[in-house]
Amino acid sequence: MYVKICGLRTPEDVDAVRRAGADAMGVVLSSTSVRAVTVEHARRLAAHAGASLTTVAVVHDLGIADALEAAASIGVDVLQLHGYAERDTRRAAEVSGLEVWRATAAERGPVDVGAHGEDALLLDSSTPGSGRAWDLGTLTERPAGRWLLAGGLDPDTVAEAIAAVRPWGVDVSSGVESVRGTKDHALIRSFVAAARHAAA
Repeated sequence: MYVKICGLRTPEDVDAVRRAGADAMGVVLSSTSVRAVTVEHARRLAAHAGASLTTVAVVHDLGIADALEAAASIGVDVLQLHGYAERDTRRAAEVSGLEVWRATAAERGPVDVGAHGEDALLLDSSTPGSGRAWDLGTLTERPAGRWLLAGGLDPDTVAEAIAAVRPWGVDVSSGVESVRGTKDHALIRSFVAAARHAAA
């Protein structure tokens, strides 16, 4: 089970994610998020992670050229695009050495991995980062391939969600926070452990 912890803002967050045994960390560049960081700050966090974690830049309100420039400047492994047109996703997918994850809500689709040229698909609630769960029953057909489940997950709900839809990976942000925008390192450990146990 692939596990990504998103919305990191401090080097201590990065250390906690690494120690918990997660696979990936996300930094949010979208200006409307309480978890947003600057490109310069994101670069420092990605450098702090080194090769121990896959680094992901999360964007939804940057033009695709700016998003690609930011990803290159930070040096992330993955660019996660929320709500981008197919042409923009395909443009990003053509960049050598950069993975592209397409994030969408299940009802907005399409939910086929690679439908817009992306390397992986992230299925989220219609309000990403809000901590609101979505009805997994609306996912009438489980995607094939590399896809991550997000939206309303926390240490107490992730096992049930994994059992219900069997994703390739899971992604969490607000579900491991003590205060909105502030990561709780104990919750990060609990989330990763619960996800691993459920997958096993």
